[in-house]
Amino acid sequence: MNPPADATIHALRARNVRTLKWALLATVAAFGFGFALVPFYDVLCEKVLGIKPVQTATAPPVCTGVDTSRLITVEFDTSIHADLPWALDSQRKTVQVHPCALTEVVFTATNRGALGMSGQAIFGVAPSRASVNLTKTECFCFTEQHLFAGESRQMPVRFMLDDQLPADISTITFRYVFNPLRIDAPATAPSSAVATQDAAVPPHQI
Repeated sequence: MNPPADATIHALRARNVRTLKWALLATVAAFGFGFALVPFYDVLCEKVLGIKPVQTATAPPVCTGVDTSRLITVEFDTSIHADLPWALDSQRKTVQVHPCALTEVVFTATNRGALGMSGQAIFGVAPSRASVNLTKTECFCFTEQHLFAGESRQMPVRFMLDDQLPADISTITFRYVFNPLRIDAPATAPSSAVATQDAAVPPHQI
């Protein structure tokens, strides 16, 4: 004998509720996993590549004066995510700086795509232990950057290495990785139907 219709409907609803609960649980887990990848990415950069991501400015270093007896070579390494049709070039590939001397290097970003886009750079330092001796007073990596199609922009980076930088560090690499954030909607062309209708309206006759 077939079960009553009410019992069948009740069983179906219960199964649907269980399915919905599992779907919601999977969504929450996936969302949490995405956030969990952020510290994993930081650890991977530091352990495998020797680069420690830095996203916020640090407090100004305590310097008694520029240490002219020591020169540190700072290298600049830039890369762009494959989905971001931009170019990023530094004014100089390397600079030599004295500890406690404020230094400026200008970067130029160019949007080579057909649409405006926004992106933001992840900044890292190698060796990572030098990051505690670095102060950046201005950097494009702190904020989202937007470029229209074909637009170029100069973006200065100002930084200082304090005089407590370990003596065995003579070369530091600044690495910038630009990632896409959002893309502008394409411009909408005027409707051909409206244009045809306007053309069909006869001129005003006196």
